[in-house]
Amino acid sequence: MFNSVWKTLALRKSKNRLDVGGLSKKDYFDRVNYVRTVAGLRNALSAPKQVQTNTKREVTFRGLAFGASLRDARRLLGKPEFHVHQDLDVVGHEVLFYFSSIGSAKVTQCLHFLHGQFIMCQSIVKTPKPARCNAIIKSVLEKYNLLPEAQETFDLENMFPICDASQNRIEMHYAFDLTFTYATGDAQVLPMIQKVQAVEKSRSAFWKGAFQEQVRYV
Repeated sequence: MFNSVWKTLALRKSKNRLDVGGLSKKDYFDRVNYVRTVAGLRNALSAPKQVQTNTKREVTFRGLAFGASLRDARRLLGKPEFHVHQDLDVVGHEVLFYFSSIGSAKVTQCLHFLHGQFIMCQSIVKTPKPARCNAIIKSVLEKYNLLPEAQETFDLENMFPICDASQNRIEMHYAFDLTFTYATGDAQVLPMIQKVQAVEKSRSAFWKGAFQEQVRYV
């Protein structure tokens, strides 16, 4: 039953064209709470403490494996609603946006790429009803053979993060929106983000020092 919910979501993809209510797509997706800063990427890609492998299945996003190319994503998921690849904090960072729905709940899927390789996805379900939220969470756990019997939603949250043998994982957060974050376990990705952040901090310190020197001698 729960798999049927997720299959319905997958089938709708971006065939149902996005209705942005008079906004440009850029303006619409600028309002989406997706990761776009150096610190945001670092935090999203950093694994929680004591995360352990708990599934034998490979963690992918709708069949798209981590490390896949932009072309692979387009081939598998279709044409995206929007593609951000300019004016991002991290050089080589690109985001593909897909839009779908589960019942009345809108879903925005943000696929993140670094230097052309898939590293993360945020699947954001906008304010789902409790029953729908429960069904979606169960469908994800069921896919990775982690769905226990006779469990309530608050217990199901403790089954996350889902983590495979390569340390690829799925984290779940539920506040106003239900968000699943699919993150790569590739140990080479996070250092690249941290290196960028170190450069940004160095630049910030330089300009702060330069400003203080100017103030001192005015």
